[in-house]
Amino acid sequence: AATLSYACNREDVVKECQSLRDKLGPEKLKALYQRTGAPLHAAYALPQLLAFYKNEKNQGIARQINKWQTISSICLNRWVGKPHLQMPISFSEASWTGMLNFRDCTWDDEAAQLFETCSGIVQYSHGEDDDDGIDLLPPMVDFDAALPFLENGIPPYNDDGSENSYWDRWPELQSHMVNLFLGIGDGVAANVGSKCGGNSTSGLGSYRIAVTIGTSAAVRVCLPLSMHEDSPSSNEDESGISVPPGLFCYRVDRDHVLLGGALTDGGSVVEWARSLLNLQSDESFDACLVQVSKMYEKHCTSPDSCSSSPSGVTMVPFLSGERSTGFRGGAQACISGLTRETTSAHIMYACLESVILRLGCVMKLLNEVGCSQRAEGHNSSQGILVASGNALQCNSLWRQMLADCSSMDVVIDGDSSGEGTSRGVAILIAGSLQQRELGNPRATCNFEEPLVIAHKTKANAAAGEHWRTAISTQESLIGAVSSTWNSME
Repeated sequence: AATLSYACNREDVVKECQSLRDKLGPEKLKALYQRTGAPLHAAYALPQLLAFYKNEKNQGIARQINKWQTISSICLNRWVGKPHLQMPISFSEASWTGMLNFRDCTWDDEAAQLFETCSGIVQYSHGEDDDDGIDLLPPMVDFDAALPFLENGIPPYNDDGSENSYWDRWPELQSHMVNLFLGIGDGVAANVGSKCGGNSTSGLGSYRIAVTIGTSAAVRVCLPLSMHEDSPSSNEDESGISVPPGLFCYRVDRDHVLLGGALTDGGSVVEWARSLLNLQSDESFDACLVQVSKMYEKHCTSPDSCSSSPSGVTMVPFLSGERSTGFRGGAQACISGLTRETTSAHIMYACLESVILRLGCVMKLLNEVGCSQRAEGHNSSQGILVASGNALQCNSLWRQMLADCSSMDVVIDGDSSGEGTSRGVAILIAGSLQQRELGNPRATCNFEEPLVIAHKTKANAAAGEHWRTAISTQESLIGAVSSTWNSME
């Protein structure tokens, strides 16, 4: 069974989502979505935590929980020898829980109330009153907030008097002020690292859209949006952005948000197919891709190409459930159109196509936001897709499919190829340190950089009809099989 993570598709958590939907009703559910930027789905913390506390098998460990923390905060606790210190988490980390009001960077009142009034949490309360006993959510700050207990470096001794093992391990962190940073979402880092960070003057990152396919897949844009600390309003118009149904909106830092959509399965679909079809060796896999490429070029990109699928096979790639754009609980994968003539190349083609089709739905929603931005005069440039993630950067056929499906060129940036996420972390931290050196630590960082185009894949207009037909076919298949998923709800 899947653990409590972004890939969670467990039956008890799916049922908890449905219970929350019934409890809130459509209007409150919509308002919660607009405040948190996250739909009510098994991938997020609220239903996961509620399901955890309501499960009688978890009673023993639940009684021992005083505060929920992120891994980065736990590491900081140990490094500084303060295991009992209430360590904050970053806005970026909190936003991914689906419980942060990304507009004012506070825990959403309604989400927190739903969490705190869970019968299981009240039952395991440690305090004398409810407010103290069930306040299990950590405080929040920006990822680069100064941590006062590091003014003199990490201490040689822990709070309990024992030796701090990290004192000898890391002498560079001894006896002087240390800058340690809280966690940053990997999607945020990937966008900034692939030069799709945007800034306050260019809108939509010069209308660059970051497309990442690794194990999972995502399409995201970084938008300027300052937090409104003194604004109690949850009205999206006053806060500058309305989250389209099917997308998420996460807080990056105090001045930026990340709008986009993600698939739990991206490159993992191909890996699954390689295992299923006995294509584990590079030679057999490459030979299969050659057949798929010829199939695609012959049937989809020539001027006289037909709109039907060259494989006759359609796939729904929800091997680990669905996130964007439907966020349907209990979703499962499906392959349709198999015959005696179906080959491994046909199935591999359907796998590659299926992921691109789901990303295409995300891009369509983002393009609608982009068109709105450009209509308001924020940006007049044409969109471009910046590819990252090994699965996408190493697969030229996938990049061609992506370009043809979106009708946008796909580029690989020479600076961020291969290590975009790590590069993004470095840029975020360097920007923060630079502002501190300039004496203005609260200034807005400018993440925008010129692209160094190492490779460009141009969209083929002749393939447009094929992709329009393919998305219609996949949507029809999802509609036909989705009723079988509801049994979990």
